[in-house]
Amino acid sequence: MSHDTRHAQLVAWLENQGHSIDEIDKILAKVAEYDAKTVHESIFDSIEEGAFDIQKIIDEALEE
Repeated sequence: MSHDTRHAQLVAWLENQGHSIDEIDKILAKVAEYDAKTVHESIFDSIEEGAFDIQKIIDEALEE
């Protein structure tokens, strides 16, 4: 499922729950904040567990 599809489904669900456009904007901002934090924490957990090769990311970043 694409990000756009999930986003549209969440917006539709929030509308069906009776939330206003302003409320939906606030909720989506909080969801995005939570998502970024979760991804960040997940990456660092993976690095600590040895399941994520940070050197590969460093090499790719320096090649660009």
